[in-house]
Amino acid sequence: MGPGCSNCPVLNTTLFQSLSREQILKMGCVFRPTRYRKNQILFFEGGTTQHLFALHRGLVKLVKSLENGKDRITRVLFAGELFGLEALAEKNYPLTAVTLGDCEICAASRDEFTSFLQANADIALGMVRFLVGELARVRIQVTDMSFKDARMKVATLLLSLVSTAEPSPNSNKTQTVTLPVSRQEISEILELSPETVSRTLSSFRREQLIDARGRHLVIHNMEGLQAAARR
Repeated sequence: MGPGCSNCPVLNTTLFQSLSREQILKMGCVFRPTRYRKNQILFFEGGTTQHLFALHRGLVKLVKSLENGKDRITRVLFAGELFGLEALAEKNYPLTAVTLGDCEICAASRDEFTSFLQANADIALGMVRFLVGELARVRIQVTDMSFKDARMKVATLLLSLVSTAEPSPNSNKTQTVTLPVSRQEISEILELSPETVSRTLSSFRREQLIDARGRHLVIHNMEGLQAAARR
C-alpha cells in the first residue's frame, strides 16, 4: 500500500470503500501515483486511450474543442474522482484533461485495470453500478442546470468550487478561497457570457453574500449563497 492510500479520497468513495486490505494492495499495484504541476495535460481529445486516472489531490479541468477552434471547459474534477474511464470502452479520449494546479494523481493502464476487474468480480460489478450512477448524475445535472437562471448557475458553481475549502479561522460562517478558474472559464462552464457572470458576482457582492477580487473569493453568507442556488 502506498503512503497516501490510507487517506485516499478515491478509496473512500462508495465504489472502493468496501475493499479489503488485500484488494487495496492489489489496487496499489495497478494505480501508480504521480505528481503534476499546473497546466500539465494528462490526455488529449482524440488521443489514444491508454490510462484511467484517480484524482488524489488538486483539481483537473476537462476541455472540449469547438468547431470554431475555441475550447470550452465542460467540467471541473475534484479530489476523489475517477476520470478517463473512456479507456474501458473507447479507442480515443473525447476530451482533454488539464491540471488546474499542483496535483497528485494515480494512473492505471487500461490493460492492467481490465485484468484487475476480471480477477475481482465484485469490484467489476461495483464499477458497472458506479458508471450507471455517473450517467444518472450527469443526466440530473444537465436537466437541473437547464432550468436554472444565471444567478442560480453561478451560485451553484461557486458552491461546488469551494466545497473542499477550509473554513476561515476568523469565523465559522466565512470561507476564503482562491478560485481555480477565471471568470472567462466560469462563463464557459456555465455557457453564459463573461458580462453576465460579472453582473451576477456584483449582485452577490451588493447582497453581502460574497466579496470577490480577481480569483480571491470570500463567502460571508453561505446560507444565502445556497438559497441563491435553489431559487
